[in-house]
Amino acid sequence: MPWIKVIQEWEAEGELKEAYERMRQVNAEYGERLPGDDAPGPHPVMPPELASLNPLSMLYGRQFMVHVMRGESGVTPAQREMIATVTSLASNCRF
Repeated sequence: MPWIKVIQEWEAEGELKEAYERMRQVNAEYGERLPGDDAPGPHPVMPPELASLNPLSMLYGRQFMVHVMRGESGVTPAQREMIATVTSLASNCRF
């Protein structure tokens, strides 16, 4: 697995800190949570954080993912989670 530099929210500054704050707002709109909600500080890296060197990509990627998983759809959230689970399993992805 390649090593990717990640700047987590607790160490972010400037534009990246603003992107993390906006991600929290987006998550709140959909009832989602982010790592660090319970306690700030280091935590296992989550997929949106892999783009932390490009704050806009991180934010837009998270907005897209939350909308797909929680936005209005003819597919229930439970069905979407099952599709994501099967896809991750088939791809050998732990997320």
